[in-house]
Amino acid sequence: MKLYAYTLPLATPLRFAGHALTERQGLLIKLEQDGRTGWGDCAPLPGFSQDTLEQCADALKAMRDGQAQEQDLPPAARFALDCARWQLQNPTPLRLPSPVPLLVGTPDEQLAQYEQLTERPGEVKLKLARASVEEEIALVYGLLERNPKLKLRIDANRGWSYEQASHFATCVPRSALRYVEEPCRELNDTLRLHAQHRLPLALDETTQHPDYQYESLAGVRALVLKPTLIGSLTRLQHLVEQATLDGVEVVLSSSFESNIGVSHLARLATELTPTSVPGLDTLTALGADLIEPNPWGQDKPLITESELKPL
Repeated sequence: MKLYAYTLPLATPLRFAGHALTERQGLLIKLEQDGRTGWGDCAPLPGFSQDTLEQCADALKAMRDGQAQEQDLPPAARFALDCARWQLQNPTPLRLPSPVPLLVGTPDEQLAQYEQLTERPGEVKLKLARASVEEEIALVYGLLERNPKLKLRIDANRGWSYEQASHFATCVPRSALRYVEEPCRELNDTLRLHAQHRLPLALDETTQHPDYQYESLAGVRALVLKPTLIGSLTRLQHLVEQATLDGVEVVLSSSFESNIGVSHLARLATELTPTSVPGLDTLTALGADLIEPNPWGQDKPLITESELKPL
């Protein structure tokens, strides 16, 4: 096992959960065996991940040096190791899933980003609960004016009060909503929105709790799973199987990992959730690729292995 630290510039700062990131830091794991190579991306996301980059680095170095076991690894480190091992054992070609464009920033910026899309998609994801509810309702109608058949994935990151979320649910057409991820801080308030307004729901932050166990909840149409935050691929597969058996869609979602990490997520989505379109449109935020050009054709500077800092 070889370990490398990386820092990638961000095209625009990322603001969420009280954090403002201007660069993305992480670690790459490299495994080699019989002429094959497996890479893994360890990139805990500040404000969301339970683990830190420093904790992951310490744990991975301890494991490499024979002073710790893999069950002791924090989630982001375990995810990276599992992905590197999986690539080493299953070097299958990457089949790219269809992207769902992610719109971020102010309502005006999100509308401008939609206008700049070269192909008008049938579905987009919006980051809401960052401006006034009235402005974000106007954004929804602005998008629907441009494409009346557009479906919306909405992520509020628990940013609305029940009253704000209720007002949003009252004012926008439910037929345009594929689902709304965690509109309220309290899960009971989120579930109450479905009971009162029939709002289609998805769980995201709830699934990130270290002790999360799947359960069937009225109104929950989808689980949005961030594998970097879950850790073990075995645990990820178990959650996917439980939800799928219950008729709940599972959407794999990126956490602003590097091109290495997002490529692994695309492979996982193809294998574990083949009928669902994953949420992987985060590479545009990153200013460079690692090791190899990203497979989505986004033209970026390339940082080679020799330019990375070994640990």
